[in-house]
Amino acid sequence: MLRQTHEKDGNLSKLDCGDGAIWISNKLNGRIFCSLGHEMVHQFRADLAANPDPKEFNNIGGNSLWPTPEGGAFAYNYLPEGKWLVQDAINRQPTVTVTQESGFAVIAKDMELMNRKGCRIAMNFKRSVFCGDIRDLLSKYHSRGLAYRTEDVLTPLAEYQTTDVVVAAWSLEQLPGSNGIIAFGRVGGNAKECVNDDFYGNPHSRLSYHGNGFRFELGGPERLQIGIRTAARPELIGSFDARRGILVIRTTPPRNDGQYINIADNDQPDGVYSAADCFSIFNGAELGFHELETIAPMNSENGILTGSRLESQTMIFKGTEETLRLCLRDHFKIDFI
Repeated sequence: MLRQTHEKDGNLSKLDCGDGAIWISNKLNGRIFCSLGHEMVHQFRADLAANPDPKEFNNIGGNSLWPTPEGGAFAYNYLPEGKWLVQDAINRQPTVTVTQESGFAVIAKDMELMNRKGCRIAMNFKRSVFCGDIRDLLSKYHSRGLAYRTEDVLTPLAEYQTTDVVVAAWSLEQLPGSNGIIAFGRVGGNAKECVNDDFYGNPHSRLSYHGNGFRFELGGPERLQIGIRTAARPELIGSFDARRGILVIRTTPPRNDGQYINIADNDQPDGVYSAADCFSIFNGAELGFHELETIAPMNSENGILTGSRLESQTMIFKGTEETLRLCLRDHFKIDFI
């Protein structure tokens, strides 16, 4: 898969990190991929990377940065005509490398979007990627792995009223598999109050709660999505793939320096401020992948949009089922997997 990625994008930025590498692809719209040895950790659609569809959405995988909301009156994925789409600025427009040093890279692009209100929006898209260090954890739990941190920033390039334009930065980390994979999370309070289920489908038969944690059994016949309410003081989300021997943990700090908005892919009948989630988990079911997602608040000043900044950390562990369960239980305080 790495060979195929190189063939698609010979100017990949590579950051050596932990027991593997972080690959940042300008040609694939600023997506981030991680590898351990010759194994790609993320979902990677080599067929689409080699032959992207000129009209439809190319869901290639990796960690991608999106503008949200997806649905509702301010949607970026539904224009005035009403059909779901991914705009060329996200689906096809490449990024450029601004800076690359040892363990650090910055990519960016200026892009133009339209929202469902018909407003055209000029915006700068910037991703800063930093290699992390979890050597002590990997050694303690006899695992291989890596960690990285991103700062994703969407900045308007003109003045827009928030009555016309809203935006929040949304990072979708796409991983292969759904059946048999367990997603989970930990919050600062009672987990039974943390889930926002106002997306599509009914996830509750696949959800269980364990004190300040929840378990979400992925797979099944139906695509499902849940949000994790910022008010619940969420601390982390993750997924455990026993078959691959892969454990992924994501974090983002809940923030009070902006306003969270509803990201949902629906009509949002109660408006764009009717939900405030800082995490989301997507169960791709028959699509054969799942996503661990982080969400930033929107920033504005006197009714003028000033942008959105998202801080996220990803930790990836590869080991035996026994060592990964021990890591989950002892270090992350997740004892219900």
